[in-house]
Amino acid sequence: MANPEHLAILKQGVQVWNSWRIEEPNIRPDLRTADLFGIRLKGAFLLGANLEGASLVSANLEKSILWRANLRKADLKTANLEEADLFEANLNGADLLKANLKRADLSNASLEQTILARANLEWAKLWRTNLMVADLYQAKLEKASLYGANLEKADLLEANINRAILLQTRLKGALHLSINQLSQATTLYKAELDNDLREQVEKDYPYLLKRPESSNKLVFP
Repeated sequence: MANPEHLAILKQGVQVWNSWRIEEPNIRPDLRTADLFGIRLKGAFLLGANLEGASLVSANLEKSILWRANLRKADLKTANLEEADLFEANLNGADLLKANLKRADLSNASLEQTILARANLEWAKLWRTNLMVADLYQAKLEKASLYGANLEKADLLEANINRAILLQTRLKGALHLSINQLSQATTLYKAELDNDLREQVEKDYPYLLKRPESSNKLVFP
């Protein structure tokens, strides 16, 4: 249950909320299960906020700071998280159906069993992100950086990984991942693949398994 005081401050707008966060940096905002449908929180400072089970359907969280926030089982369908900073955030079991995560930073975040079907993750930073058992049906991962990410048992049916950086990415056990999808990636250097897919890549696209000329350039596009 959300803290009524915290919720009341948030609903006064981003300017009031951010000022309060600066004045009270040691308070962890408690917004659990709050109904925040369609709320406008562009640029909101939500570091460490507890939003577990909150309803954020169609919310605008563009450029918001959500470092280490708890968004476990939150409903974020069609939410706008473009350029949001979700470093080490917990999004396990959250619903991000058709959410906009373009250029979002999800480094070290956990999205285990998260629904990302038809979500836009173009240019997203997914360094060492946990995406185990995530639903990425028709997700847009074009030009995303998945350096060291874990997609074990994730469903990649019809996902777009065109020019995605799959450097040291764990893809063993990923579901519905095809050789055609992998052929569109920028690199598969040190990626962990199922044996049958690795054999196909070695046969038809061996250059994808070679060390890139500049790994830093790929990781830091």
